[in-house]
Amino acid sequence: MAWQQGPFRFMNFREWVPDRCRFWVYILFLAIFQFSNGMYFTAMAQMQGEHSLTMNDVKMMSHAVLIGLTLYFPLAFRLKFCFTNRTSLMVAAMGLAVCNLIVPHITHPFLLVVVGFIAGLFRLYGTFECLSNILPKITPTYNYPVFLSFVFFVVLGVIHVFDAISMHIIYYDDWQHLHTLAIGLLLMVILLAGVLMRPFRPMQKMPLLGVDWLGMLLWAIFILSAIFVVQYGYQLDWFHSLYIRVAMGACCIALGFNIARMTYIRHPFIEAAAFRVNNLTYLLVAFLCLSILLASKNTLQNTYTGAVLHWDALNLSRLKWFEFLGSLLGALFSCHALIRLKWGHKLVTFFGFSMILVYVVSMYFLVSPMTNIEKFYLPLVCCGVGQLCIFIALTVYVQAMAPFKNYFQVLCILGFVRTGIGSPIGDTLYQHGITGVMNRYLAANFNTSDAMVFTIQELYGYTFVFGIGVLILLAASRFKRNVKKPIPTLRLLYALVKRKAKA
Repeated sequence: MAWQQGPFRFMNFREWVPDRCRFWVYILFLAIFQFSNGMYFTAMAQMQGEHSLTMNDVKMMSHAVLIGLTLYFPLAFRLKFCFTNRTSLMVAAMGLAVCNLIVPHITHPFLLVVVGFIAGLFRLYGTFECLSNILPKITPTYNYPVFLSFVFFVVLGVIHVFDAISMHIIYYDDWQHLHTLAIGLLLMVILLAGVLMRPFRPMQKMPLLGVDWLGMLLWAIFILSAIFVVQYGYQLDWFHSLYIRVAMGACCIALGFNIARMTYIRHPFIEAAAFRVNNLTYLLVAFLCLSILLASKNTLQNTYTGAVLHWDALNLSRLKWFEFLGSLLGALFSCHALIRLKWGHKLVTFFGFSMILVYVVSMYFLVSPMTNIEKFYLPLVCCGVGQLCIFIALTVYVQAMAPFKNYFQVLCILGFVRTGIGSPIGDTLYQHGITGVMNRYLAANFNTSDAMVFTIQELYGYTFVFGIGVLILLAASRFKRNVKKPIPTLRLLYALVKRKAKA
């Protein structure tokens, strides 16, 4: 069938499906994939108690899910060109359903990490298939600030709504019912995709020949081993432990093999050219600093609300709605600033870090045993705004700098920090800080409650000082511009598809 003329029309559906419903079917699929995580961060405490796991075990599992998401990027277009959209959606939903089915019955941490990694791959597989198809509907002019604002709002913002819903389910019911609900929703995706969609292929099938699966495995071993060292180092006494030494050795060996393979493999999983993109080092440092600042919310705030305020899951779920509001405002502001106000990527990034510092300094003055929940609302909105602004601005900048061939490989490299090693580094720093500062206050004859309050407040103060340093370095940095006009990645994809369909 020739490519449609006039307004964009989804061609993957059967003819009897109304045009006005097709976009919303994709939105429904997208929402289900965001809810179906394989492992649910809000249920980690229950998994920890029922399966006799440590907190580091459950954090390692959550990091494995995120690394699975990250390592999908270099495969994105190869899988899209190899399989039809209907097949991809059904396979992704089936894979996630299987992961949700077996996770409640596994107790070994290593197996849970492996299943979490696979679940992350399938989750982004389905998410990318939905997002890549609705791109022309969201922005017919292929405006990347608009599209990426929508993407990060869905990936980072809407997830807060599902966290709040899952907290209510866990509070009133068993955590395993989350997996049952996810399986039911994923089966609905399979049923709807099979009934409403057809195996439409707008261009010739591209086989998966030449994909460096071994390279993908080696990069997974490298980053997961590095995360293991950082996450378990304090618990296992660092290099005094055989496990830490083995993990560090595996990390170095895997990295060495990957570097060597770049020189003699024709199509490595991540090419050497991806590491030579302008300002890549600055971007990695920026995401590392962002991860450390956001770890204050994940570690210090959670410690404060749990150990000092003793809030239950229902109170914590209320906070998720204001994080969602912050994400929405951040996406809208980033889109407006980059398109209407013509702000540069550096200025939007600077504004984002400033908003996160507003959260940090607000929490510094709020830490008290008498703080009520309403005082958390505005700081969390500011934190959500800042996080979305930074992610959108820097990702739009990457799209402008990276060539089409290496764009998704660069996203994978950035993911090693922003969804990989960055968060464990921040958690470890704050855990060390809590232990050291807490012992100092206890040695000065403070009671345990007061010592915890002063410890958290002092660490928020150190975080603010660190954030000021980040702003100074960001202001002094220079965002290089590419001398060549960048080729919009997905716009080129759809141009090729359109040309092939017409032929």
